[in-house]
This record gives sequence, structure tokens and C-alpha cells, in this order.
Amino acid sequence: FAAGMFGRFAERLKAVLGFGLDFSVDLRGDFLSEITPIVSLGARPNRERVETLKLAGVTHVVSCLTEEHRSQTAFLQEDFQHLFLGVDDGMHQDIAASFARFFDFAEAAVGSDPKAKLFVHCEVGVSRSATLVTAFLMKTEKLSFFEALSRVRSKRIQVLPNIGFASQLQRLEHELQPHSVNADPSSLAQYLRQVCNAPAEIEVLQAALERHGYDAPAALRTIFGGEIPRVVQGVRV
Repeated sequence: FAAGMFGRFAERLKAVLGFGLDFSVDLRGDFLSEITPIVSLGARPNRERVETLKLAGVTHVVSCLTEEHRSQTAFLQEDFQHLFLGVDDGMHQDIAASFARFFDFAEAAVGSDPKAKLFVHCEVGVSRSATLVTAFLMKTEKLSFFEALSRVRSKRIQVLPNIGFASQLQRLEHELQPHSVNADPSSLAQYLRQVCNAPAEIEVLQAALERHGYDAPAALRTIFGGEIPRVVQGVRV
């Protein structure tokens, strides 16, 4: 039953991304991956995982899931400071609308307790939570999107923000580092070519992204005649 559920989830994830993924990479991976001494990311915990979180030093938990899962994470409030962010994992979802609440929660946690440690999770720790943690590194460590994402993937290789979320991370980079607007290639072009293995030269990707305001789905559709290709997700940083 569990294997069947994961198989259905994997197929849904492929549809959401618009890509064909190589599932020799186990998306479930480790339950919890420490990215920095302050923040970890991973899969949705159940009650049995509470002790694991405590042993890892976690004091604050951020749940980034669909609204239907809100009640299923309520138990986390018993042992941790908890923030729920209702976001679907789809390339047309506005995860950037949650950045400010997430940043405020994280900054308040660290500011009130030097030993605070955040655990950020979604369903399997691949797209939504990875997007939030990448944004956190971009803001706190002044990294580009691709630099921050590479740091996260070096700790949790299965990380793969959907291409809509990746577009929003590129726009965040432009907000935080205005000089990067003219970077060639952009972080998003590097992500699509080097991580997603998009079957186009990086110069072609960059030009299309510039024409479409760094909207990866729109750019890829113009390159490939209206269809986003089912490219194979790579495992290299």
C-alpha cells in the first residue's frame, strides 16, 4: 500500500514539474537533512518523528502543505513553535507570497533564542520546503538562487523545486541583488540546464527567460513549441 501511494505521488510530482524524473533517485531519502546549523528540511513528520526532531535540536517547525493537511500537522504545536503555510506544489502556485511570513517566523526564532533550530518540511522535502530554505539562504547569506540551491542540494540531493517555484526564486534574487538582473547566464538558466537537463543550449534558455520575465514555464513553451519537455532530472550540482 505504501509503495503504491508513493508511486502515485511520484507520478503526480512528474506532472506538476512537467518533467520526466529518474526515480533511481529516492525522493523520500532521509527524513531530515541538516542544511545549516540553523535550518533543516525534510519530509512531513508523524507523531513518531517528534523525538527524532527533538534529538536533532529542532525548536521550530514550518509546515508547507496543502490546506487539507493543516489538521494533520496540528500535533506539532504541542512540542514546537509551529507555522503552517498553505501552498500546493504546482508550477503556477504563488509560493513567494509566503516568503515574508516564513522570514519573519525564522528571524523571530533566531532572534529570541540563539539555540533555535528550524525544521522546514513539505510532503517529501523536494520542492516546497526546498524552495523556502533556498530563499532563506539567499536572504541571510546573500547568495544567488543557484548558489543557494546548490548548497541545499549538496546536503539533500533529491531537492528539485518545480520550475514555477524556481522562477520565483530567480525574481527574489533580482530583488535582493538588483545587479544580478543582467547576469548571463542567470541562476534560472543554470538551474534548467544543469539540474533539470533541459534539452536546449544555455544561451537559448537565457534569451527566452529574458523575453518572458524569467517565467520558466512560458519560456520553455516558446522554445519547444508549446509543450514543456519531459526532460530527465539530473543528480549533479
